[in-house]
Formats: sequence, C-alpha cells, structure tokens
Amino acid sequence: MISIVITLLAAFCSLQNSTTVPLPGVAAAAPGTETSLSSPDVTRLRAQAEKGDAAAQYQLAEAYQRGEGVTQDESAAAQWYRKAAEQGNSDAQNQLGVMYLTGHGVERNEAQALAWFHKSARQGNGAAMFNLGAAYYNGNGVGTDGARSYAWFLLAKQAGNTNAVNAVQVAELQMKPWEIVDSYKDLASMYENGMDLPVNQAEAVRWWQEALKGGDVDAEIAMASRLISGQGVPQNFSEARRLCKEAAQKGDRRGVHCIGVLYERGLGVPPDAKKARESYARAAAMGDAASARTLAHMEETGTGGKVDRMAASIDYARLAAAGDKDALDSLARLRKEIDSKDWNKLISLLERIHIDTAKLENQLAVIKSRQTQ
Repeated sequence: MISIVITLLAAFCSLQNSTTVPLPGVAAAAPGTETSLSSPDVTRLRAQAEKGDAAAQYQLAEAYQRGEGVTQDESAAAQWYRKAAEQGNSDAQNQLGVMYLTGHGVERNEAQALAWFHKSARQGNGAAMFNLGAAYYNGNGVGTDGARSYAWFLLAKQAGNTNAVNAVQVAELQMKPWEIVDSYKDLASMYENGMDLPVNQAEAVRWWQEALKGGDVDAEIAMASRLISGQGVPQNFSEARRLCKEAAQKGDRRGVHCIGVLYERGLGVPPDAKKARESYARAAAMGDAASARTLAHMEETGTGGKVDRMAASIDYARLAAAGDKDALDSLARLRKEIDSKDWNKLISLLERIHIDTAKLENQLAVIKSRQTQ
C-alpha cells in the first residue's frame, strides 16, 4: 500500500546551544500490512467484502491503495475504506481520515478527516489519536492548540502508537509546566464529558490527579467535588475540605462556595449555618451565582442569621438580571411581602448597581398577571 509516512521534520536542537526546542512537524499516519496479495486473493476478498464483511472491505481497500493483485486505484480504495468505516472498523475510519486529510482518493476535506479520526479514536485507535494530535499541532481543520495536541499524543502513546513516543518527548522539551497541566485537564474533561472519548470516570480521576500535582485550582475543585459526591473515588470530606480551602486561599470563588456547602450540610464538619452563610456571602460577592442563590434563600428565611428580605431581594434581582428565571419568581414572591416604601428604596439601590429596573418591573408585572388569571 502507499503509506503516508510521519516524519519528524524538526530535529532536536542542542540544549547547550539553544533555549528553544522545536516540536515535531507531523503529518497523518496510515496503518499498513506486510501481506502481499495476488489477483485470486483479491477476488476472494471482493466476494467477502460485497457480502458486508468489514475486515474484508478494509483489506480490499488496502489492496487498491497499494495496487496489489489489482490495478492501483485510490478512489476505489476510499470507497471500500468508507464501507468498512461505516460499519465501525476503526482502522478504516482512521485511514479514510488520512485520505481526506491528504486528498488521496477523495477531495481534500479537513473537517471530514477530523470527523473520521474522532470516530476511530473513540474506539482506542492509537494511530487516529496520533493524527488528532498532529491536527491540533498543525492546525488542520482546527485552531492550533498545544495542550490538546499533547493530550492526544499522550493517549496515542498510551495506546501503543510508536510515533507518539517521539512526539511526546519533543513536546515535553518545549512545553511549560502549566501547559502540560492544561493537557492533563483536557484529558480529564474529555473522559468526563464523553464528547471526544467514551465516559470513563476512573481515567478522568487519574488525569485530574495528575493536574492536581501541579497545584492547579481547577483540579482542586474537580477533585473536591468528586470526593464529596463519591464519583470515581471514595467519599472523603476532610480531603475535600482541604482542597476547597486551598482553592479559596487562591481567590477562587468555587472554593469559597465549596466551604459553604460543607458547613451547610455538615460534611466532615459540624453543621454550621452561620459559617455557611458567611462563605456563601463571600463567594456571591466574588460573582458565584450558585452561592448567591443559596445566600438569598438564607437571607429570606433567616437561616444562619437574621431575616433580611431587602438583601435577599437584591440578590434575587441580580440573578434575575442575569437571566435566572427561578430567581425572578422568588423576587416576585418577595415583592408581595415588601411595602411600597421599602420597595421604592430597593429600586433605588438596584439602579445604583446598574440593574434595568424598568425591565425588572415589567417582568414582575407579567408574573403577577399570570398568577391572578
């Protein structure tokens, strides 16, 4: 078969002579076989392929691509790769992606190439993972993204792709520590959300923990959340609290919110509504919407402190202005309990913080009208 070779176009520079070490310039890789096919072999393969045998379809495509036992025909190769790829053959999916990337046998189409690489990579195909790493490095069909490129190279290496070993080594010589941590976070998210890879909570935890070693605040929050919920790891509230405190000390509002949750629910600490309310107030002041919602409810009900309907109304109004419909409903409920004098005072306060009070009044009027019908 005509192989598309991955070359390391950039050599390693001497670290003694240069502070910059270039990444490998890479192209897509294609799987290959050493089997030589005769014309009768191709005839037998064709019979199996026409019956829908995906493995035979793939081998027949290779025969056309190499010109073994049949006249070389890349267009026919692409057609048979497609048939096998549509049946889920990961090698065929990867090879079809290669053909789209290079314009061999099909019109060049980087978007199609990426789509087929992704299908193949989801099945654990190391070559496809490497090709995605190359795509993100070269900017083929996507914006260049060093962290995502390195993430795919790591996966390809883990899957046994030999080309990825060199790519990982070269990348690590140039990448800054925080960039490598970003790659770990990418991998964790990929395993969490199931978009690029099948959902795998154990692998997500593994990569979050790698990111955690670099002191990354996103990793601290992600692992704290998992330690609280027990998702992928045993519950450990004391460790979750430690991570949340570290994040909070770095000025991360999610860490402050997390501390509020732990005190509110009594997870690893005695329940303390006052401390919870204080933490939610801090996080809300930092712009955390979830904290603002809980704080408003605590202010409205007097949980963890005094009843403060004005403060609750301001919090609900801010959330409503940001599009929170539940907060708007809560504000409509509170409106009934606030006299005209205090309501006018509230409107004045809201105008000072640049909330469109005319729009807010109209929205509340709509809710009131709907409730009276």
